[in-house]
Amino acid sequence: MNRLLAAVVLCCALNVQLATASPEPWLTLPPAEREALAPLYPLWNSLPETQQHNLRRLAQHYPKLNRDEKNRFLSRLATWAQLTPAQRQAAREKYRAFSQVPAEKREQVKLMIKQNQAIKAQQPISAVAPAPVTGPVTAPVATQP
Repeated sequence: MNRLLAAVVLCCALNVQLATASPEPWLTLPPAEREALAPLYPLWNSLPETQQHNLRRLAQHYPKLNRDEKNRFLSRLATWAQLTPAQRQAAREKYRAFSQVPAEKREQVKLMIKQNQAIKAQQPISAVAPAPVTGPVTAPVATQP
């Protein structure tokens, strides 16, 4: 029991040490990690070290993925890189909320989300927003010659 406790304390100490390490500059990353994290290149040096650490751990799995999985990984990472910090925070909160949903209801939630996305995709996107109505709307009066 004491050995188990010592091992847990040691792991926690190592994790804290890794999390408090200074940010890793892009050019010092191994080539395989740079390939996996390429969509994040423009903002890599501005990311907090804990986020860099977590992303590097994800990148370690990249070489083991097949081509389709790699494309999906890069696509999702590129989408994530384009989000604003507020949008990323909202996505994290949605993820946390979804993880609280019981496993048997998750499929229902996924289906509802897919249906909502399909409906949104079918709606036409207007490039011009309609002008707000500020007063009473009257029909033009036709004049006779």
